[in-house]
Amino acid sequence: MFNKTRLFFSVLVVLMLVIMPTTAQDKPALSIIWFAWPPCDLLSELVKDYPDANVTVTCVPIGEWRNQIFADFAAQGGADLPILDSQFMGEAVKGGFIMDLTDFLQNDLPFDDYNQTALSYYSEVPLGSGSYFSVPVITDTRMLVYRTDVFEANGLEVPATWTDLLAAAQAIKANADDGADNGFASHWINDGDLVQTAWNHVLWSFGGELWDSETYTVEGVLNSEIGVEAVNFANMLFQTAPEGAAAFGFTEVVDAICSGSTAMIEIWYGFGGAFTDSSTCAQADNLGFAVVPGEDEHFISLGGQGMSISAFSQNQDAAKAFLQWLQSDETQIKWVQGGGFPGRLSILASEEFLNAAPYNPTFAEAFQYVKDFWNLPEYAAMLSVQGEFLNLAISGQMDAQEALDEIAAEQQAILDEAYPDGPPSN
Repeated sequence: MFNKTRLFFSVLVVLMLVIMPTTAQDKPALSIIWFAWPPCDLLSELVKDYPDANVTVTCVPIGEWRNQIFADFAAQGGADLPILDSQFMGEAVKGGFIMDLTDFLQNDLPFDDYNQTALSYYSEVPLGSGSYFSVPVITDTRMLVYRTDVFEANGLEVPATWTDLLAAAQAIKANADDGADNGFASHWINDGDLVQTAWNHVLWSFGGELWDSETYTVEGVLNSEIGVEAVNFANMLFQTAPEGAAAFGFTEVVDAICSGSTAMIEIWYGFGGAFTDSSTCAQADNLGFAVVPGEDEHFISLGGQGMSISAFSQNQDAAKAFLQWLQSDETQIKWVQGGGFPGRLSILASEEFLNAAPYNPTFAEAFQYVKDFWNLPEYAAMLSVQGEFLNLAISGQMDAQEALDEIAAEQQAILDEAYPDGPPSN
């Protein structure tokens, strides 16, 4: 009798454990790291609805973002689901730090529904290889935000070229009594990739290049006559900005137009939510949104990122399940309604996306002009050099030719040391 009673209670305990609802302590823990901006805040809220894991999102300052991720990789730890910039991917793949997600993307996610430009830039390493290491989590590029009331007061049209934009900015600066003291602002600070992404598309649209990607040559390409023209042009734009603009990051650029001091800015679409609420942006009711212009050609800096799975994660299957949930139709609609930009074509074309914000209808046009810069393991070193001297030249503290010559020489040395036998074959 005693043994039967023990057996009964043992079976009862097992059954209770089986049928008891899963508690938070029973769920796997997943962690995500991104940089601090509105989409990271949105993701932090969105993951609270995920039922199958306890997900935490860490939003770090953009200047610490890459370094934190790669320090974690070096320690064989860190977030399960790091969100990497497109330019970080080559270094991460070369180091074996993130999982190959090719089969997962093709078999468990709506592979054919992804914007293929985004998929290639964010996920494919090397480009054209057919090997994918992340899932697009946000597509992004730059938008022009302008004061409709100031444009009307000055008799201005939305600029169709960079030259038109400069002329409008200079006219507004000269006629400060018509609604704004300053013409144009962007983030020219040397922090992360801020000054680089603000300037690169000026260079590209003027017909210049950062390097020759076939020969891995910088000298004579970046520091060309067109390159110097693009730096001097940026300096003229800089002169129409508020005082202190050499140190402007995202916050200062948003404030420049929301406070009413500046008539035009260009910034990532991901910051769009900052401009639509009059309680936090005093000029919200006066703002219009447009595609960043081109010049001789039309290119706009690529933004956005993919979400990868760390090779050191102890919860890789749980991470894949989370990605499936994040990329589901239902979650993607919540993403766009909260201000996110999806990588899936069907969601980008949905009424939910187009009606979610006043700037969303311009996004599809802008994204067709995107262009990225070097996707190399040496990216961080290349970026640092470019940022330092661009900031000095655009703000008028250094001659444009001297700055580009310095960048070209240092970047060429980085590439020559990394590839003594010439460019690698894919």
